[in-house]
Amino acid sequence: MSDLYNHIDGEPVVSAKGLALLLGVPEDQVRALAMFRGTGVDALPDEWVKAGKRRSKEYQAATGRDDMLGALEYWAQREAGQ
Repeated sequence: MSDLYNHIDGEPVVSAKGLALLLGVPEDQVRALAMFRGTGVDALPDEWVKAGKRRSKEYQAATGRDDMLGALEYWAQREAGQ
């Protein structure tokens, strides 16, 4: 198990920390938004969605993969290396 996601009913569910990595936004902002609006795609600000799409494309271009757990690993390693 990771602090980036948990498995619920056999499916990976992203944590606030993981969502922050995928979207490239601060974790405290993800947590604050979740308290007031939830974490569904419809609750996310448009600029976060755009940033997440951009980061997804960057991950795919760098690795040739398109899976969420791989993206979490990729961004966690990138953030750790900064």
